[in-house]
Amino acid sequence: MNKLIKEYKNLIDRKLKLVYPNGPKLLKEPINHILYGGKRIRPLLCMLVYDACNGKVKNVIDVAISIELLHIFSLVHDDIMDGDQLRHGIKTIHEKWDNSIAILSGDAILALAFKGLNSSPNLIKQKFNSALIAVCEGQALDIEYQDLDKISLNDYFNMINLKTAYMIGLSAEIGALLANKSIENANSYKMMGLLLGKVFQIQDDLLEITSSADTMGKSLSSDILLNKKTYLMIQAENNFPGVLDQIYKKNNKDLPLLKKEIRNFLFDNNIIEETTDYISSIFIEIDNILKSNNQSNENIIKLVDFIRRREL
Repeated sequence: MNKLIKEYKNLIDRKLKLVYPNGPKLLKEPINHILYGGKRIRPLLCMLVYDACNGKVKNVIDVAISIELLHIFSLVHDDIMDGDQLRHGIKTIHEKWDNSIAILSGDAILALAFKGLNSSPNLIKQKFNSALIAVCEGQALDIEYQDLDKISLNDYFNMINLKTAYMIGLSAEIGALLANKSIENANSYKMMGLLLGKVFQIQDDLLEITSSADTMGKSLSSDILLNKKTYLMIQAENNFPGVLDQIYKKNNKDLPLLKKEIRNFLFDNNIIEETTDYISSIFIEIDNILKSNNQSNENIIKLVDFIRRREL
């Protein structure tokens, strides 16, 4: 990350430490526990777009913090549903405390997100409401698809657009709107953000197979354990019908062996390579948008490059 991005990230981290300084111990401690760490991609994108549109960052920081809080709320509930034990290299709330405390903390974080929008224009508040519904719908589809034998890539893209990309697209769009840019300009940034969210999720799908919990700072293998329909699994089923089902049946009582067998299958049959190529093609689309919208996007490009270089 370059100097400005580091400066903005440090500002976000400092602001988050002040979000909930006082309250009952069983609420204050888990909230501040989970606010630690994270890449801060969404608030950074909002601030960098605002900066590229000649806005003063002090005027957008509260909204950027609310964006991050809405994201963290979704992570707390997602961790409960997936049974994940690690987030940002530390125990998840439900693992360190219990499900009840995690649900309560997530709800409070959501309330804090909307509290930060008190002075925002109604349009921004409306867009946040839409984002909250989209995230919940995406999560519902993610769970629904676990019980299906097969889904299409279009189904998958719709799900990740709601679950992941929508919020990142909104982060970029809000940065432009608050800087009083035209709807056309804001939509250009929104499209860039949607693509960035799409590629971010597909990277996560890939890293679930190729990386480690220590490197990622979060639990891995839950996608495999829960039979989640990721980009790689859908492509594997499309190209080699029934093979994954055989691997699951053969190794269903040994998760490490199951992950190893699936990983080897995806590598040996070029699914990993094809996924990596597809990720690269999306980044080319993002680059083209940033080159074409006539704004000073140098720092946004640096953030995109940071995401592009995620551990693969």
